[in-house]
Amino acid sequence: MSRQSAVTLVLLSALGFGSVAIFAKIAYATGVSTTMLLAWRFVLATVFLAPIVWMKRLHMPRGRVLAGFVLMGLLYTGQAQCYFTALRYASSGLVGLLLYIYPVLVTMLAVALGWEKLNRRTLMLLGLAIAGMAITLGGNLQGQPLGIALGLLAAGIYAVYIVTGGRLTIGTDPLVGTLVIMATAAIGNTSFAIAGGAALPSGTTAWLAIAAIALFSTVIAIAFFLIGIKHIGASQASIISTLEPVITLCLGVALLGESVSAGQLLGGVMVLAAVILLAQRPKQAQEPIAGKAAA
Repeated sequence: MSRQSAVTLVLLSALGFGSVAIFAKIAYATGVSTTMLLAWRFVLATVFLAPIVWMKRLHMPRGRVLAGFVLMGLLYTGQAQCYFTALRYASSGLVGLLLYIYPVLVTMLAVALGWEKLNRRTLMLLGLAIAGMAITLGGNLQGQPLGIALGLLAAGIYAVYIVTGGRLTIGTDPLVGTLVIMATAAIGNTSFAIAGGAALPSGTTAWLAIAAIALFSTVIAIAFFLIGIKHIGASQASIISTLEPVITLCLGVALLGESVSAGQLLGGVMVLAAVILLAQRPKQAQEPIAGKAAA
């Protein structure tokens, strides 16, 4: 595969991940609950991935590796619950920007755990990102405090998810790890849906939105990202994927009529600039290949 084709796949992956919030808003407008939406998202994703893993005759992990992927699935369950609940209390653009501080949090965790040193360059970039978030949160935003808090919590959980995954994906086929994560998330979110007595989605629009999230924004987006990583590397793929919050912001304005303030744009640009430069640092904390799904 040519580099141009690989880059195109990563861009399509970013479109898939970036549009998940839009599909979720459409589903919510039909009366679908957060827990039911997530339950069907991961159930459908698991059903789609399982035959692929079986046909490729990939071996399932065992022991500590299996337990680690199950833990990642539980973390992903918590992250998804926070992210999709935040969409009920804040605009898709704001939630997307809040989630995308996770590379900054990953860097901070790596420094705290002694895996990286906090040099002057990293410190300056972290300062730029924090300043950008302060400007973003201080602007005229479409978001309640609960939505902002849940968006930040989603980013924090995702950072832990990435740090955990970085220790598990070495020597493991990414599709196998992704299947375990998706299956665990399916069980976790389905349990939430049953416990909360959530009703099944009704209407064609609801099911189409859920199917789009499960197939385009989850399975296809992950698959395209994995293929892209194979041909251009995780670093370049992660830099390209910084377009995800921009895509979310643009789609929210174009399709949902959400407003964007000058402060939000300025803060978002500052955060994205810091994220891109952090992704280019010599000793970066690589994001997990298995289950790359920021939302």
